[in-house]
Amino acid sequence: MNLNAVIQHLRERVPLFGQRVAGAAKFGILPETANLLVPAAYVIPLDENPDQQQSSNGYQQTVEDRFAVVVVLSNVADERGQSASMGVHDMRKILFSALAGWEPGDDYDQIEYDGGSLLSIDRARLYYQFEFKAEYDISYEDTWKWVRDNELPPFEGVNLKVDAIDPADPNHPKTDFPDDPNAYEGGSPGPDGRAETGATIDLQQT
Repeated sequence: MNLNAVIQHLRERVPLFGQRVAGAAKFGILPETANLLVPAAYVIPLDENPDQQQSSNGYQQTVEDRFAVVVVLSNVADERGQSASMGVHDMRKILFSALAGWEPGDDYDQIEYDGGSLLSIDRARLYYQFEFKAEYDISYEDTWKWVRDNELPPFEGVNLKVDAIDPADPNHPKTDFPDDPNAYEGGSPGPDGRAETGATIDLQQT
Protein backbone atom coordinates (compact mmCIF):
# COMPACT_ATOMS: atom_id res chain seq x y z
CA MET A 1 0.00 0.00 0.00
CA ASN A 2 1.13 3.53 -0.68
CA LEU A 3 1.52 4.70 2.91
CA ASN A 4 2.44 8.19 1.76
CA ALA A 5 -1.15 8.49 0.54
CA VAL A 6 -2.41 7.41 3.98
CA ILE A 7 -0.13 9.94 5.67
CA GLN A 8 -1.32 12.76 3.43
CA HIS A 9 -4.95 11.74 3.95
CA LEU A 10 -4.56 11.86 7.74
CA ARG A 11 -2.88 15.25 7.55
CA GLU A 12 -5.82 16.57 5.60
CA ARG A 13 -8.64 14.86 7.51
CA VAL A 14 -7.45 15.00 11.14
CA PRO A 15 -6.78 18.65 12.12
CA LEU A 16 -6.05 17.55 15.69
CA PHE A 17 -2.64 16.28 14.56
CA GLY A 18 -1.70 19.67 13.15
CA GLN A 19 0.10 17.99 10.21
CA ARG A 20 2.10 15.92 12.71
CA VAL A 21 1.75 12.66 10.77
CA ALA A 22 4.82 10.79 9.53
CA GLY A 23 5.93 7.33 8.46
CA ALA A 24 8.13 4.79 10.19
CA ALA A 25 9.44 1.33 9.37
CA LYS A 26 8.52 -0.15 12.76
CA PHE A 27 7.46 0.90 16.23
CA GLY A 28 10.75 -0.05 17.89
CA ILE A 29 12.49 3.07 16.61
CA LEU A 30 9.77 5.55 17.60
CA PRO A 31 10.41 6.21 21.31
CA GLU A 32 14.05 7.01 20.59
CA THR A 33 13.74 8.90 17.30
CA ALA A 34 10.26 10.43 17.21
CA ASN A 35 10.46 14.14 17.81
CA LEU A 36 7.01 15.38 16.79
CA LEU A 37 4.95 17.29 19.29
CA VAL A 38 1.92 15.42 20.62
CA PRO A 39 -0.67 14.43 19.68
CA ALA A 40 0.98 12.88 16.65
CA ALA A 41 0.64 9.79 14.49
CA TYR A 42 3.03 7.46 12.71
CA VAL A 43 1.94 5.18 9.86
CA ILE A 44 3.70 1.80 9.90
CA PRO A 45 3.50 -1.11 7.44
CA LEU A 46 2.37 -4.46 8.82
CA ASP A 47 2.10 -7.88 7.18
CA GLU A 48 0.36 -8.98 3.98
CA ASN A 49 -1.86 -12.08 3.98
CA PRO A 50 -2.54 -13.61 0.55
CA ASP A 51 -5.35 -16.03 -0.28
CA GLN A 52 -4.77 -19.04 -2.51
CA GLN A 53 -4.21 -18.39 -6.20
CA GLN A 54 -7.60 -19.11 -7.81
CA SER A 55 -7.07 -19.42 -11.58
CA SER A 56 -6.04 -22.65 -13.31
CA ASN A 57 -4.89 -21.05 -16.57
CA GLY A 58 -4.33 -17.40 -15.66
CA TYR A 59 -3.70 -15.72 -12.33
CA GLN A 60 -6.10 -14.37 -9.71
CA GLN A 61 -5.14 -13.83 -6.08
CA THR A 62 -6.51 -11.58 -3.34
CA VAL A 63 -4.12 -10.09 -0.79
CA GLU A 64 -4.97 -8.52 2.55
CA ASP A 65 -2.62 -5.57 3.12
CA ARG A 66 -2.32 -4.31 6.71
CA PHE A 67 -0.92 -1.15 8.24
CA ALA A 68 -0.97 0.57 11.63
CA VAL A 69 -1.45 4.11 12.81
CA VAL A 70 0.54 4.57 16.03
CA VAL A 71 -0.93 7.50 17.91
CA VAL A 72 1.24 9.31 20.46
CA LEU A 73 -0.63 11.09 23.24
CA SER A 74 0.63 13.18 26.15
CA ASN A 75 0.73 11.44 29.51
CA VAL A 76 2.26 14.22 31.63
CA ALA A 77 -1.02 15.01 33.40
CA ASP A 78 -1.41 11.56 34.91
CA GLU A 79 1.41 9.10 35.52
CA ARG A 80 -1.11 6.24 35.73
CA GLY A 81 -2.17 6.96 32.16
CA GLN A 82 -5.87 7.25 32.92
CA SER A 83 -6.45 10.52 31.10
CA ALA A 84 -4.34 9.43 28.13
CA SER A 85 -6.27 6.15 27.95
CA MET A 86 -9.52 8.08 27.78
CA GLY A 87 -7.99 10.04 24.92
CA VAL A 88 -7.50 6.74 23.04
CA HIS A 89 -11.27 6.30 22.91
CA ASP A 90 -11.73 9.72 21.31
CA MET A 91 -8.83 9.14 18.91
CA ARG A 92 -10.37 5.85 17.78
CA LYS A 93 -13.53 7.63 16.66
CA ILE A 94 -11.48 10.29 14.88
CA LEU A 95 -9.47 7.70 12.96
CA PHE A 96 -12.62 5.78 12.04
CA SER A 97 -14.09 8.92 10.51
CA ALA A 98 -10.90 9.43 8.49
CA LEU A 99 -9.97 5.89 7.41
CA ALA A 100 -12.80 3.35 7.79
CA GLY A 101 -14.42 2.90 4.38
CA TRP A 102 -11.83 5.02 2.53
CA GLU A 103 -10.21 3.48 -0.57
CA PRO A 104 -6.47 4.25 -0.53
CA GLY A 105 -6.04 3.63 -4.27
CA ASP A 106 -7.81 2.51 -7.43
CA ASP A 107 -6.50 -1.02 -6.93
CA TYR A 108 -7.64 -1.34 -3.32
CA ASP A 109 -10.95 -2.11 -1.64
CA GLN A 110 -12.08 0.03 1.28
CA ILE A 111 -10.10 0.17 4.50
CA GLU A 112 -11.40 -1.81 7.48
CA TYR A 113 -10.52 -1.56 11.16
CA ASP A 114 -8.53 -4.58 12.37
CA GLY A 115 -7.95 -3.98 16.09
CA GLY A 116 -5.75 -2.02 18.43
CA SER A 117 -3.32 -2.43 21.30
CA LEU A 118 -1.33 -0.44 23.82
CA LEU A 119 2.34 -0.43 22.83
CA SER A 120 4.07 1.62 25.48
CA ILE A 121 3.50 4.18 28.22
CA ASP A 122 5.84 6.27 30.30
CA ARG A 123 5.59 9.49 32.30
CA ALA A 124 5.55 11.61 29.18
CA ARG A 125 3.78 9.71 26.41
CA LEU A 126 1.34 6.94 25.59
CA TYR A 127 1.73 4.97 22.34
CA TYR A 128 -1.34 3.19 21.04
CA GLN A 129 -1.48 1.19 17.80
CA PHE A 130 -4.63 1.16 15.66
CA GLU A 131 -4.51 -1.49 12.95
CA PHE A 132 -6.26 -1.33 9.58
CA LYS A 133 -6.44 -3.49 6.48
CA ALA A 134 -7.55 -3.35 2.84
CA GLU A 135 -7.59 -5.92 0.06
CA TYR A 136 -6.16 -5.78 -3.44
CA ASP A 137 -6.04 -8.29 -6.28
CA ILE A 138 -3.11 -9.67 -8.23
CA SER A 139 -4.36 -10.44 -11.74
CA TYR A 140 -2.86 -12.06 -14.81
CA GLU A 141 -1.69 -8.66 -16.14
CA ASP A 142 0.47 -8.19 -13.01
CA THR A 143 2.43 -11.42 -13.36
CA TRP A 144 5.30 -13.10 -15.19
CA LYS A 145 2.75 -15.09 -17.20
CA TRP A 146 1.57 -11.89 -18.88
CA VAL A 147 5.16 -10.81 -19.62
CA ARG A 148 6.00 -14.26 -21.02
CA ASP A 149 2.87 -14.51 -23.16
CA ASN A 150 3.39 -11.04 -24.63
CA GLU A 151 6.92 -11.98 -25.69
CA LEU A 152 5.63 -14.87 -27.81
CA PRO A 153 5.58 -14.39 -31.62
CA PRO A 154 2.20 -13.59 -33.24
CA PHE A 155 -0.15 -16.52 -33.78
CA GLU A 156 -0.39 -16.38 -37.58
CA GLY A 157 -1.96 -19.72 -38.40
CA VAL A 158 -2.14 -23.44 -37.83
CA ASN A 159 -1.34 -26.57 -39.81
CA LEU A 160 -3.66 -29.50 -39.14
CA LYS A 161 -2.92 -33.16 -39.86
CA VAL A 162 -5.56 -35.81 -39.11
CA ASP A 163 -4.75 -39.44 -38.43
CA ALA A 164 -8.21 -41.02 -38.34
CA ILE A 165 -9.18 -43.38 -35.54
CA ASP A 166 -10.92 -46.11 -37.63
CA PRO A 167 -9.57 -46.26 -41.18
CA ALA A 168 -9.12 -49.62 -42.86
CA ASP A 169 -5.64 -49.39 -44.33
CA PRO A 170 -5.29 -52.02 -47.12
CA ASN A 171 -1.54 -51.35 -47.29
CA HIS A 172 -0.99 -52.40 -43.70
CA PRO A 173 -0.68 -56.07 -42.60
CA LYS A 174 -3.91 -57.53 -41.31
CA THR A 175 -2.78 -57.87 -37.70
CA ASP A 176 0.12 -58.95 -35.55
CA PHE A 177 -2.21 -61.55 -34.06
CA PRO A 178 -3.80 -63.52 -36.94
CA ASP A 179 -5.88 -65.66 -34.56
CA ASP A 180 -7.56 -62.58 -33.07
CA PRO A 181 -11.32 -62.84 -33.86
CA ASN A 182 -11.50 -59.01 -33.78
CA ALA A 183 -8.88 -58.60 -36.49
CA TYR A 184 -9.79 -55.81 -38.91
CA GLU A 185 -10.70 -57.36 -42.32
CA GLY A 186 -9.20 -54.62 -44.47
CA GLY A 187 -6.06 -54.23 -42.45
CA SER A 188 -5.24 -52.91 -38.96
CA PRO A 189 -7.48 -50.18 -37.50
CA GLY A 190 -5.96 -46.72 -37.12
CA PRO A 191 -4.56 -44.42 -36.10
CA ASP A 192 -1.57 -45.81 -37.88
CA GLY A 193 0.81 -42.87 -37.62
CA ARG A 194 0.08 -41.55 -41.12
CA ALA A 195 -2.18 -38.57 -41.75
CA GLU A 196 -5.20 -39.24 -43.97
CA THR A 197 -6.11 -35.57 -44.37
CA GLY A 198 -5.07 -32.09 -43.27
CA ALA A 199 -5.50 -28.37 -43.69
CA THR A 200 -3.64 -25.09 -43.35
CA ILE A 201 -5.45 -22.16 -41.69
CA ASP A 202 -4.01 -18.67 -41.94
CA LEU A 203 -5.26 -16.17 -39.36
CA GLN A 204 -5.76 -12.53 -40.28
CA GLN A 205 -3.59 -10.23 -38.18
CA THR A 206 -5.14 -7.08 -36.73
